Amino acid sequence: MSSPQFASKHHFIPKFLLRKWQDDSGRLWVYKRSDGGGISLRKGAPKSVAYVENLYTIRPEHKLSKPASDEIETEIMGRLDDQAAIIHKAILDRGLDSITLEDRYMWSVFIASIIERSPQRLQMYKEQASVQEVIKELNGLYPGAEALVDRFGFDIDAVVNNTVLNFMVDRVLNSDLACDIYNMQWLIVQNNIPGEHFVLGDHALVINNASAVDEPLYFLRIAIAPDKLMLFAYNQSALDDDFISTLAATYNIMVVEASLRYIIASRELVDGQYTKFSRILNEMHRI
Repeated sequence: MSSPQFASKHHFIPKFLLRKWQDDSGRLWVYKRSDGGGISLRKGAPKSVAYVENLYTIRPEHKLSKPASDEIETEIMGRLDDQAAIIHKAILDRGLDSITLEDRYMWSVFIASIIERSPQRLQMYKEQASVQEVIKELNGLYPGAEALVDRFGFDIDAVVNNTVLNFMVDRVLNSDLACDIYNMQWLIVQNNIPGEHFVLGDHALVINNASAVDEPLYFLRIAIAPDKLMLFAYNQSALDDDFISTLAATYNIMVVEASLRYIIASRELVDGQYTKFSRILNEMHRI
């Protein structure tokens, strides 16, 4: 009997969401920023974008460790995305009022995962996890760890990687983050303006005003289809018509500013009535 295939291509924007941006040919329009600052365009399938190889892989920490594991991708993120895909379809087909309280909580967990699972977020956590703290943690688990590092071939980078991944999973599943999202006010903004459409990027979700300090959560924005933007606000009074219009009108700009590598669209990015994509792409080119 053959062993199960190891899942190494880990999507930080799930494929079920990306599929809503497919054009008539089944392709996404991917505008990619090169290292030199240039912008290139390609068309690709959802499986070909918004992933990093082994992003959530648990790595062996020493010579006696078990082999690398894809359990976070297959057992946690994969199952969560499968549940979220069902809720996503219900929201698009029948609206927010159609989902159950259980669905609302699971979608909150999913949104928490979008916050926590990005490569940039994980890199930030890794930079905060000092080697000294890791050695201290190892000393708690394995007395005299500093002497054992060489003896047993401890891979400190693997220890940091695994510590950060476990922290990320705990933030998604066991912290107050999902509960905070659950208790926010939720709203869907429908875009019916000809020529206007929402995009995704490698930062699909905009937190507050995309500032460096993003907690506490005051409001969130994520496009769930090219014509639908989902808003989350800390209270109902924040969602007056003018503020909602501002959040919707500035979403694409915020996505481009936050995204380091690419913008994902369902069509060519040409200027609409309100969104001047030529200006946005020019700013993306300059960064």
